[in-house]
Amino acid sequence: MDAEIIIKEYQEHLHALGYADTTVELYHSALNTFTKYLTARKITDLRKVDRQILQDYKSMLMEQKTGMETKALKMRPVKRLFEYLEGNNRLLINPAEGLVEISRKNRKIPPVLTVAEVKKILQQPNLSLRIQLRDRTIMEILYSTGIRLNELLNLTIYDPDLKEKTLLIRKGKGGKQRLVPLGRNALQYLKEYLKKIRPRYSGKNPGERTLFLTSSGIPMQPSTVRQAIRNYRIRAGIKKKVSPHTLRRSCATHMLQQGADIRYIQKLLGHSRLSTTQLYTKVAPVDVKKTHERYHPGNN
Repeated sequence: MDAEIIIKEYQEHLHALGYADTTVELYHSALNTFTKYLTARKITDLRKVDRQILQDYKSMLMEQKTGMETKALKMRPVKRLFEYLEGNNRLLINPAEGLVEISRKNRKIPPVLTVAEVKKILQQPNLSLRIQLRDRTIMEILYSTGIRLNELLNLTIYDPDLKEKTLLIRKGKGGKQRLVPLGRNALQYLKEYLKKIRPRYSGKNPGERTLFLTSSGIPMQPSTVRQAIRNYRIRAGIKKKVSPHTLRRSCATHMLQQGADIRYIQKLLGHSRLSTTQLYTKVAPVDVKKTHERYHPGNN
C-alpha cells in the first residue's frame, strides 16, 4: 500500500464524509509530514509500519519546539488513517491502536466570551440595514445552536423548521446529520430575515436554495462571516479575538455554567466523542430540548 496513494484516497474519503476543507487540509499536511518521516526510513508501504515506528514518530514530534496541541494535531491524523485502513480490512492489525494522542486529555479550550460580551456584540448591527440584520441573524444562530461555521453556510431554505423551532444540520462533521433547537431570539431574527431580507437577495438568483446569501444573491463565504464578526467585535470594544467558533464555545460554556448536562452539549455540538465535550465540564443527564429552553441565555 503506497503511502502517498493511500493518503490521497483518505483525503477524498474525508471530503465525501463532509469534513470541512480546512480540516481535510490539516489532515493532509500532517500525513504528508508522516510520509516524509517514513521515506527517510525507506518505508513506502503502510503495511510495514509497526507499533515501534509509530512510537518513534511520536517521540520525534515531542522533540519539536511547538505547542502540545500542535504536536497532537500532527499525530491524530496518523491514528485516524490506520483506523480507516483497519475498518476497510486493508490491515488485519492496527499498529496505532491504543496509542495515546499527545496532550488530548490536557487540551485547553481557548478563551470564551462572557454573556455580557456576547450581548454587546449582538447589539452592534444596525437593524435598519438589510446586511446587518442578516449578520445579526447569523450571530444569533451561531450562539443559540453552537453549530460550526461550515454547517451554517451549508444550510438551505428547507432546513429551518420554524414551527418546531429547530434546524436540521444535514452536513455535519463526519457527514452526520443532527437536529438542533433554535432559541427564542435566534428564531425571531431568522423569521425576520426570511420575511424581509432573503426574498430581496434571492430575487437576483431565483434558483439558489442556500439559506444565507449576499446582497448579490449568491451563497456567503466563510471569510465574509468572519470579517463581519470581527468588525462587530471591534465596534463593541472587546479586546478578545472573536470568531464564529468563539460563539460556538461560548454557547456551550454558558449553558454548562447554568447547569446543563454535558451529554446534551455533546449532542448539540455534534461531537462524536464525549471526551471532546468533557473539555468544558462534568456530566449529569437532561432532556435536550427542555435543557436548551431552560439554560440558554438567548431564551431569557
